[in-house]
Amino acid sequence: MTTLPRRRRRQTVALIASAFTTTAAAACTASITGTGPTTPTLGTAVITAPETPAPAGSCEVNPESASMPSAETLEQIPPIGRIAVALNGLPTATMIPGAPPAEVEVDLCNSSAVDYPRVGVVVVLAQCSCATSPNGIPAGTIERFDPATDTWITLEHPGITTGMDYLALFTNVQALPKGAALAVKYRVALDKSMTAGKGSVQAVAVTPEPLVQLGRAELPFTVVTGAPPAAPAPTPPTRRS
Repeated sequence: MTTLPRRRRRQTVALIASAFTTTAAAACTASITGTGPTTPTLGTAVITAPETPAPAGSCEVNPESASMPSAETLEQIPPIGRIAVALNGLPTATMIPGAPPAEVEVDLCNSSAVDYPRVGVVVVLAQCSCATSPNGIPAGTIERFDPATDTWITLEHPGITTGMDYLALFTNVQALPKGAALAVKYRVALDKSMTAGKGSVQAVAVTPEPLVQLGRAELPFTVVTGAPPAAPAPTPPTRRS
């Protein structure tokens, strides 16, 4: 077996190390790039769907970092862990019973110091003086938009409950790390049996386990009954003989 000079041996080792580093870097790059978005695998009791991220730069990253603070089940989390929730839509701030659904958007911004692996959204019709039931819960429908299938999915329980158990009706569960923003779309409508009054749409961001509130928002509206006044009939032209 031929023995290489010491300088040649060093050059050979250097070339092998360089080739190994290049190959490892290429393999690492291949494992990261070229992969599409994935939907996290969650429990069957939770509905998940990819949603539309809010515009980049619209949510600032909190310079602090903290673990999730504790809170009583169904209650609001301490301020250090709260996220910003906004509810937009209903430009006229009115709803007409029996009218087609109106679109609203829930915007989440995790400006807190906590990285959340799972955040869900609850959207309900809050108690309304328009309701015909003694508990004040209005009848209507709420649908959430599923961008994965480009369809609207009807929620089974659109109305708020008399207690806090409605917070378990969350959907759209996904990760929301610090500085992440998210926009989810819904459509709301009131049943034609509702009367004139005032109500609101409520949105709450929650963590599934433990089930606590991270932030909430309300969008008030006035219920207007009766069809809008019809336009006057055109006056027939006068005939002259």
